[in-house]
Amino acid sequence: MAKLLIALLLMLGLESRARACSCVPPGPPEQSRQAAREIVQGAVAIVDVQALSDFHFASGRGERVRVLRTRWGRAPKQFEIQRRTSASSASCDLLLAKGQRKTLILYPAGMGRYRIQSLCSDYLVGPPAHLAVTLQEARRRS
Repeated sequence: MAKLLIALLLMLGLESRARACSCVPPGPPEQSRQAAREIVQGAVAIVDVQALSDFHFASGRGERVRVLRTRWGRAPKQFEIQRRTSASSASCDLLLAKGQRKTLILYPAGMGRYRIQSLCSDYLVGPPAHLAVTLQEARRRS
């Protein structure tokens, strides 16, 4: 019985580890061109924002952000990021803290809200050389 309990606990522990966010490290900017091409499919804008609020876990309300600069596409001056109540960095969600500035890729989510890129694709708008490739692919798509 004890062995069965230990095996069950090990399986549960491995299952939670398997659900943790795991990303492949980025290569040089030119090697990210295909990933950039894919990430901009369905996107409506690439913007620099400042978070006006934190993610509210209890209600599932996403961060409210103000657009500081639109790099590509069209976006409102302020919007809310669409979240699930289970949003976390463990599930590869990119979470913003109040006051934080960040470059985001926006996807329409309805009702004035937008989805954003994940932690795994965040490098496509992070380092300037990767951002340049992503912007090129977005402009090509237009």
